[in-house]
Parts: sequence; C-alpha cells; structure tokens
Amino acid sequence: MSSSTAGTPVTGAPATGTPTVSRVPAVLRGRSELGVAALLAVLATIVAWDAAHIKQLSINVGVMGPQVVPNIIAVGLGLCAIALTVDVLRGGAADAEDGEDIDLSQGAHWPTVFGLAGVILAYALTMEFLGYVIASALLFYGSSLLLGSKRYLWALVIGALLAVGTFYGFVLGLGIPLPAGLLTGIL
Repeated sequence: MSSSTAGTPVTGAPATGTPTVSRVPAVLRGRSELGVAALLAVLATIVAWDAAHIKQLSINVGVMGPQVVPNIIAVGLGLCAIALTVDVLRGGAADAEDGEDIDLSQGAHWPTVFGLAGVILAYALTMEFLGYVIASALLFYGSSLLLGSKRYLWALVIGALLAVGTFYGFVLGLGIPLPAGLLTGIL
C-alpha cells in the first residue's frame, strides 16, 4: 500500500493491481448527466438575467413585450434541468449506443470536422456578398457532401429549396430582412 492516509485520493494504480481511489464522490460516479443538468441550469439563469435587463422602450412595448419569449425559454431550460437531475438521481441513465449507429471505439474523422468548420467559416465570410439564399444553399450542399452524400444534384436542390423557403419565411413571415446579395432585385 501507499503511505497516504485512508480516504486520500491516490493517482494511478500501482503495477501490483492495487485499486485506485477515485476523486469523484460515490454518489456522483456514473452520473455525468448531472453536468448537463448543471449547464442547463446555468443557461436558464443567464437567459433569465438577460431577460430581466431588457429595457422597455416605447417602440417595443406591446401586449407581450420583449421579455416574454426569453422568460419562456429560461423557464423551459430550468424545467429541463430539474427533470434531468431528478431522473439521474433516481437511477435513470441513457444508453450510449441505443440511439447511435456509430462505432464509439473509432476516433473522430478530422478531415470531415475541419471541412465542416471551413464550410461554416466560408458561409460567415460570404453571407453579405453572396446573400443568404446562395450562401445557405452552398452551406447545405457542402455539408452534405462532406458528410458523405453521393446524391449531388438532390443535395443542391434541397439546399436551394431550404434556403429560399427560410429566406421568405424570415422576410415575409417575420419581417426580418436577410441579405439578398447577388440576388438583390430578384428575390
């Protein structure tokens, strides 16, 4: 045995097979979902704090006001945090592979990860010039190719339809202008 006192965490197991003492309390072992619940609670607190500090101006005062939606989101995040905490403490745990059809023993495919990061960066840099529709269609197309799609024409058509639909949903449905870029005057 080591010269440390009982209950003191020991780092690394000796070659003789002596078990190590974990630094994690026994009640928390195997309950990593509590970290997700804590993150949800922190996000709920941040959103609620920000919502409470939205200034009421004469232009945004209405029936609901600008704080309603952020407060609904904060309450939803808080309820999810509470529900997840209760579920985990009652013994509920998600099975790592039930909803996934990936091999968790394999590492990340870094060319795909960096390719997607590059496509997203190009999207952000070209949005104003190309416009929302063209940039979003190319984002969808490039992402689908990087993720392994072999249906090149369908990926382009679906990307264009999603981009045009989203554009008109924001511009006409919500009254939020998006950059038209090269398609100014056409859309």
